Amino acid sequence: MNKILLLVPWIICLAVACGGGSSAPTVPPLFVPPPAGSTGLWITGSDGDGLVEYIAKLSRESAARNAFGEPLALEAAPAADAVGGTFSGTYTLQAEVDEHDIVKYDGSTLAIAPSRSGCCFVVDTFALEVDEAMQTPTPLESQIRLFTTDAVAGSARQAGSIALPEGISAEGIYLNDNSLQALLSTSWWGSFGERFTDPFYWREQTVRLQSYDITNLDSPSLVSELRIEGGLVASRRAGDEVYLITRHTPNIDGLIAYPQTAAQIANNQTALAAVSESSVLPQIVIDDVPITPFSLDDCYRVDQEHPLAADLPADSVLTTLLTVSASSGEILRSACILEPVGGVYVSNDSIALTYVRWDVESATTLVHLLDRQTYDYLGSEEVQGALYSGGNNDFRISEHEGVLRLVTTERTDNPEDQFQHRLFTLRPEAAAPELEVLGVLGDAPSERIGKVNEDLYGVRFTGSRAYLVTFERIDPLYVVDLSEPMSPTIVGELEVPGFSDLLHEVNAELLLGLGSSERRFPKLELYNVSDVSNPESLSCVELGTVRAAGAMVFDGCDVLGPAEWEWSYSPAQYNRYAFTYLAGQDTDRLTVPYSAGGRVEGGYQSVDRVALFELTDKTTPADAALNLVGEVELNPGAVSGDTRVIIDTDALYVIAHSDLLSGFWTNPEAVAPIPAN
Repeated sequence: MNKILLLVPWIICLAVACGGGSSAPTVPPLFVPPPAGSTGLWITGSDGDGLVEYIAKLSRESAARNAFGEPLALEAAPAADAVGGTFSGTYTLQAEVDEHDIVKYDGSTLAIAPSRSGCCFVVDTFALEVDEAMQTPTPLESQIRLFTTDAVAGSARQAGSIALPEGISAEGIYLNDNSLQALLSTSWWGSFGERFTDPFYWREQTVRLQSYDITNLDSPSLVSELRIEGGLVASRRAGDEVYLITRHTPNIDGLIAYPQTAAQIANNQTALAAVSESSVLPQIVIDDVPITPFSLDDCYRVDQEHPLAADLPADSVLTTLLTVSASSGEILRSACILEPVGGVYVSNDSIALTYVRWDVESATTLVHLLDRQTYDYLGSEEVQGALYSGGNNDFRISEHEGVLRLVTTERTDNPEDQFQHRLFTLRPEAAAPELEVLGVLGDAPSERIGKVNEDLYGVRFTGSRAYLVTFERIDPLYVVDLSEPMSPTIVGELEVPGFSDLLHEVNAELLLGLGSSERRFPKLELYNVSDVSNPESLSCVELGTVRAAGAMVFDGCDVLGPAEWEWSYSPAQYNRYAFTYLAGQDTDRLTVPYSAGGRVEGGYQSVDRVALFELTDKTTPADAALNLVGEVELNPGAVSGDTRVIIDTDALYVIAHSDLLSGFWTNPEAVAPIPAN
């Protein structure tokens, strides 16, 4: 039985009302802030209540957790619009909102931050030989390199650099006109596992946001620097505003993170007796001047009287949200959260903070929604199943026209049927800061998402549609109609071998999938979805099938001949930033890096390449096709999650570890490294 129906009885009535299909009421197009003075699960305080409540919650008994959560992501907009123009950029989830990455390009300036994997290079011990020109590049000092490009000549030249402080790593950069923002941190924990929610890992960390004027590339000037105590969770940039989300654990001596006995509670009461607000809040400094943009009274915390508050674990970690002016470094808006947060998602209108509860019998996900422009609280809800994210799983949550859509997975105790996937639609109530469930897909056997024992892989929300891919032995691609949020409906299904990790909407009639073939080689598959009730596969390309340079199979991903690689993989399957897509009027260009290898006579051989494709005749779905243009050969071991490709008209720039290669789209075999300064 749905736990949500037990906790919140009014949803029962809503669920019944949702069954009318086309007669469902129209959903308001925008978020409407609740009336002043109304309260929901989260509240703020006054006159010191924030510190009192913070100390009180850490003194309460708390359920033990083996929980983990991951930062979530921006909503999936039509991917063809995510790049656009004459040159490609970071493959973001939403066209209007940028995401920090280690490579940025604005059409004339190429900025490259040091890769975390660029320090090291391992040549396979079974390699027969390594050509002198393919030797390991010398690691560069920790710096952001700035290049000027000449797209007509297909060349680039390093014009300047920004040295990074010792012991500081670059999480990523932003680039806009003559302004560059660098996100730096003392530690990096990634986005997976216990480390994300364990308070210990967010202690004694620092995040910096440095803004530079790079009008003169040979002499970049620092405009402002913001330092905040804590670890980086996520960031986004929209226009002149940078959204910075960090987590901080106050260093309270003797505090037990999750007390479960009377002795541990007493211990915490003693440890907390001398705690002050200044010792709890993260230190924030702008240009060496300490500032305090909020107090603990301003921080959101749980109302213990709310039905969803029951048995929530206490968490000493504070989550901070800052909106910073990219041009001046000034903090424009701020908010803080005193409650457990396991994930962050940002859209044009809202910010969703999520927390997966593994301490209950069957995992649930708490969803809290804030207005992005004001950080006003819009409401919370608890849904069944876990909202997974990280890498290309970030596409599992989306907001469209005031409706939040998300897909969760519940792992069952039944070995014959281990997964139950559900798609939820939610929106804020108008009368109070609460979220209401509009519709659920996947509860009833007749509307099941996936066959028995099939896990969920690729998910893509695009406007009033969703595409979902599940897999055990075959790949069912589901098309979901979301035009009536009260009653999401599966309207089409296609079964093909393998599965897709990343789904890219070319246009309303074509869908591109990047994933694995039946034998787990990376594949690209083009689907015709012009008839949503009857999607069809137009073509399939398996990468790394044949050893002959440039040779690939286009016949239903079949394997040709005995000369196969034994394995092949592409980092773009799990990291969208490694996938490059440039939309054109009738023809699109895309690149996919991959590695392949296998035993040969006398040893072992492997290759690292970037495959170049053109998607032609996209305005006529029946004639659309994927065509291999060629491949760029890279150093052995060069392909990783940090491989990036920039397309500028016919110019091609490839970043692999610390190497920058340049050349032309029409002659990829001649793409060559640019010497470092």
